[in-house]
Amino acid sequence: MKNGSTILVVEDEEIYRLILKKVLESNGYLVLDAANGAEGLEVLRTLKVDLAIVDLEMPVMDGMEFTKWVKEINPNFPLIIVTAHASSYLPKEILDANVNALLSKPLQMDELIKLVERL
Repeated sequence: MKNGSTILVVEDEEIYRLILKKVLESNGYLVLDAANGAEGLEVLRTLKVDLAIVDLEMPVMDGMEFTKWVKEINPNFPLIIVTAHASSYLPKEILDANVNALLSKPLQMDELIKLVERL
């Protein structure tokens, strides 16, 4: 992603959402945010987004369900999944979702920025 790209952060923990937003914006990205997958889908339906960073475990609609909806609409849409509970998901389930990366919390922000720049 080049500077100026729009990134959607879908994360139910407000403090984590704000931290991600601040870090990404300080690196030149426009950041939109949503508290769950349902809100995230609404953002994607109404605004142009270049990449989504999505938490796996959220109320209303979790990250896997969000990912399935997004990939049905656009199989090539770039997605980064983040979670503190990677072990509760099967690796095949994550691979089958066709995501670009799976990162464990707590995130290494330098690693996240390098990944975003490569996508």
